[in-house]
Amino acid sequence: MNLLYSRLLFNDLKLSVLHTFTIVAFIMAIVGGLTKFAIGQESSWNGIVNTEFVSDNKGATWQEADVENKDSASTSSVDDGSDPRTFVGPTTTRYSLELSKLPDDDGQFWVVYDIAPYTDRFPNVSSPQDSIVDWILFDSGEGFWRKEPFSILNASRDRLYVYHSSSVQRYVSNVVDRFIDPDKKNVNFSVKIVALPSPDWRSRVSQYLSPLNTTIIGNGADVQGWQAERSDVARIDADLVKRPEYLLLNEGKNVVPNGETYGWAAAQPRREFNRDYRIDSSVSSGYSTDVSSVDEGFRIETTPLLSTTGETLELTFRYRSTVVEKTKMFSMRVPTATSPRQQLNVEKPSIVSCDFRGKFSIPRSKGAIIDLGLVPLAPPLKKNEPNGVLESVSGLLSQKSVFYNVLLIVEENGL
Repeated sequence: MNLLYSRLLFNDLKLSVLHTFTIVAFIMAIVGGLTKFAIGQESSWNGIVNTEFVSDNKGATWQEADVENKDSASTSSVDDGSDPRTFVGPTTTRYSLELSKLPDDDGQFWVVYDIAPYTDRFPNVSSPQDSIVDWILFDSGEGFWRKEPFSILNASRDRLYVYHSSSVQRYVSNVVDRFIDPDKKNVNFSVKIVALPSPDWRSRVSQYLSPLNTTIIGNGADVQGWQAERSDVARIDADLVKRPEYLLLNEGKNVVPNGETYGWAAAQPRREFNRDYRIDSSVSSGYSTDVSSVDEGFRIETTPLLSTTGETLELTFRYRSTVVEKTKMFSMRVPTATSPRQQLNVEKPSIVSCDFRGKFSIPRSKGAIIDLGLVPLAPPLKKNEPNGVLESVSGLLSQKSVFYNVLLIVEENGL
């Protein structure tokens, strides 16, 4: 009897121990599963990301580099980012897929500006918001937004997104107000673009000009500016028109509304050059030609913008041009079966180009003349030759030189 009781007691004890171990194992499994879920070892990232996460004190969750997939990681293509589960990640540095809080150590904060009242004026323009963004970037410099403190400047067609300090937000607010101001949207400015072969135009009109500070970005070191009374601007323009070499590059298209970016362009047909030859028995000539090409032309853009009070005009401009100044040639022997002594010309173009931006400010009641210097300017085609780019400047420039003194003559239109 005692033996039977002892066996029953032992069996109950064994069952109790087994139940206890079962319960403990179950709890450990739950805790382990939660732990794995928390640290990402069983994440839903297609099995590609499978190393531990480490959280820092700024809210970023860092993941170590995926060293195992280093050799197989694709570097030849970029996915569209529409599905984060397809993201492979870097193979040599840790990274984070989240940022719980934007840095605000310098008092940065979000402001989203409604710029639809401005962009809605241009239903046929693809990205009218660029005028606002470019204006801000000219004043601040593009590098301003790529250094500390952490900042963001971006725009869609209807919204301008800015993350920065209060002083920068005040500046941006002022710029946006100036572009949107409904009281100034019907104000227009005359912008004439004149080309002259010589810079001596000032010799007879210098008494009417007062020096004007002009800010330049790029390779436009020879840019000068002057302001003058509107009546004197008319005198200067009349004197320039009398010159036989006077060329108005934007005739009939020189009215620019306040806050709008206008561009004028002219281009030559693409010029091709034979830069090399290769023996090729598969073609009838016995050789193939390596042809390069150069696109010649110019583009000028301007954006006039009145101040908040309407008393001052600021204008940004950009000049871009590419010209083949001359072509050097030399002979190269290209022997073939039919022409063993054949000599062919190799052409090497001497290319001149420039790209600079500028900005000036004048009282609204006055006019300005901006001398862009002697800059490369691609001569448009002669009048009897086809040109589908800009007929208004076809045949205006001679073939004697690729450098012209280009002037911008700016004043309010209709006053």
